[in-house]
Amino acid sequence: MKISDNQIEKVLQSYVKQLAEAQKEAASSQASPKEAEGKKNEPADTVTIAEKSRELAKAMDAYKKLPNVREEKVKEVKDLIDSGNYDVSSSEIAEKMIYRSIIDKLV
Repeated sequence: MKISDNQIEKVLQSYVKQLAEAQKEAASSQASPKEAEGKKNEPADTVTIAEKSRELAKAMDAYKKLPNVREEKVKEVKDLIDSGNYDVSSSEIAEKMIYRSIIDKLV
């Protein structure tokens, strides 16, 4: 299965949105000073959010380092074309184009 740039962007945007909602929820659910006296200080929410932010940053860095062109795949197809063994039907190409278009709209 091929994952397009659009799909990756949408997943990352969704992840960022979830983090923002979690931060907003954590901020709104903080106890009042009287309630806080009876409870232990729970910094787990902050640590969890910070950890998720680091994971997102790490994922974004890894994504940005990916090459736009997969050189080994390009070489493989070039070799097949040069040897005369590259054969793809037009119906397969059309099918994949339509499939990608539908997937990009759904995700």
